Amino acid sequence: MSEREQLRRFLRWLTGKATQAEIGGGTGRSFRHATAWCWSLQPVMPITGEIHDVVLVDGVWIGSWCLLIAQSGTGRVLAWQWCARESTAAWTALFEQVPPPVVVVTDGGSGIRSALAATWPDTAVQRCIFHLQLNVTRELTRNPRTRAGRDLRQIALALTAIYTIDDAIAWRLSLQAWWQTHGHLT
Repeated sequence: MSEREQLRRFLRWLTGKATQAEIGGGTGRSFRHATAWCWSLQPVMPITGEIHDVVLVDGVWIGSWCLLIAQSGTGRVLAWQWCARESTAAWTALFEQVPPPVVVVTDGGSGIRSALAATWPDTAVQRCIFHLQLNVTRELTRNPRTRAGRDLRQIALALTAIYTIDDAIAWRLSLQAWWQTHGHLT
């Protein structure tokens, strides 16, 4: 059997629900023996040099390792970096694989600001709305007990409804009005 076919079967087993014996056509032991080399493969993203207007970056924990990912505005993976934790060095290693975009969207995790300053100093930074709303919900809960908390949560949730400059101005005015009324509580 060719290595291509072994890899195809290995990936089908890895991402599917069939057992090794079902995929390999024999025993699980023979499947493991034939595909053992597949565990040593290390996929490499080609560095294209293509410049993107927007790059989204985030870290995903898989077991005890963190996978940092850079995606284009259309969702295409541009680069990744394995690390033990989100740190300046890990983010720098990721950013060095991709040309500086116009804007980077981030959750503001550990080490990211200093890595951006060192590798993409002219790139504008946009906070990820999803992560911002997640942080607000974590602090206020889904059902805040106070009027101030309920109002602030609604203001945070309204971020996803901003499409125009006028929407942004109206949102900013609502936040300012909240601050004038409830700012003394923070």
